[in-house]
Amino acid sequence: MVVILLSICLGIAGLAFGADRFVGAAAHLATRLGVSPLFVGLTIVSVGTSFPELLVSTTAVLGGHPAMGLGNVLGSNIANVFLVLGLSSLLQPVKVESEVVGRDYSALLLATVTAWLMASNGVLSRLEGIILLAGLIVYYGATLRSARGSGDSKLSGATIKDDPLPRKPLYRPLAQLVVGLVMLLVGSRLIIWGGVGLAQAMGVSELVIGLTLLAVGTSLPELATTLTGIIKKQDAIAVGNVVGSNMFNTLAVLGTVSMLRPLPITSENFTRDMPVMLLAVLVLWPVSWSRRKGRGRVNRFEGGILLLL
Repeated sequence: MVVILLSICLGIAGLAFGADRFVGAAAHLATRLGVSPLFVGLTIVSVGTSFPELLVSTTAVLGGHPAMGLGNVLGSNIANVFLVLGLSSLLQPVKVESEVVGRDYSALLLATVTAWLMASNGVLSRLEGIILLAGLIVYYGATLRSARGSGDSKLSGATIKDDPLPRKPLYRPLAQLVVGLVMLLVGSRLIIWGGVGLAQAMGVSELVIGLTLLAVGTSLPELATTLTGIIKKQDAIAVGNVVGSNMFNTLAVLGTVSMLRPLPITSENFTRDMPVMLLAVLVLWPVSWSRRKGRGRVNRFEGGILLLL
């Protein structure tokens, strides 16, 4: 028991250290490469912080624990919106770029509904997994084209006034990005190991472990990174991380595991867990939308509602 508790404490410390390095490096890269922090959050940061979900779900499915792997993905998507965005908004109101409310939100809603419809026959097949992965490639391609052709007006968000590394070599923020990602992965794995050990000692089912402890555990990098982004006044990276992570989980993680091995979908998954995941996506629009042109905001009251849900 002492070893389990120690691993959880070390994991939390690793997440705190890794998130600080990861967000700082991502903001520096956005400035140096001339792209908006939103693009970095939607791609580099979200993929990096979603690697725990990919690793855990793939390992679980290939190891003969599909319920745990699927529960991890569904629970993580729910936690990213209700826990990560909710807690972050309670700490400080979060600004939301218009692109998120429009293009990226629509893509996430389409991906979520598509995955739910695919699961209606009780299994995600290899072909459906390939289709999901293809959807991710299309989305990233559209996001990259938008970033390249957005013009100076949209790139103005990439200017970071207090950037401490504006003239230094590019390898420094890249190294910080790698170090931060490694610490996020190590920290999350330590917490997952400790949490699963406690859950198994209590005799909890694999689906419940995946939906709760594993889901929250693998969402801790998103939580740590998003909170750090809010503290560092990088709201675009923080919000992009939440939306991008859910896109990656739905298309890349579900796509990969079902392509490797057809993924069974239980009635509980289809009638309870997936609808809640869809609800999390639907709730994003009213809490993020604003009549003010170009930018909305998730305030503390809305953050409290998300956390309550």
